[in-house]
Amino acid sequence: MIDLNTLVEETGAESGLSFNIDGILLESVNLEYDGNVAAMIGMILKMCLEMSEDVNNGDLKQVMIKNKDGIVVANKDEDDNCVALLSKDISKMGLLLRKMDTVFNN
Repeated sequence: MIDLNTLVEETGAESGLSFNIDGILLESVNLEYDGNVAAMIGMILKMCLEMSEDVNNGDLKQVMIKNKDGIVVANKDEDDNCVALLSKDISKMGLLLRKMDTVFNN
């Protein structure tokens, strides 16, 4: 099980959440409207998963959303459990991507 507080702290992300692929919130750290955010990211992951299957690119593992004011990195495991980290500091992108890969590959 992932310790969400530790993950947020180690990456310097402002917030994080864990949820299932259906967008059902399990836990959140420093996030207002966490249920809504979990539902939206869950839908994005589900749509990307279906697209990945349709174009035969293999299983979806990670989605990154970047805009001018921040970044969201969301990972999904083989059991459709998901974790997302959110940061307003785009320079942390590499750290977020690498840490999420490390957590989900172990």
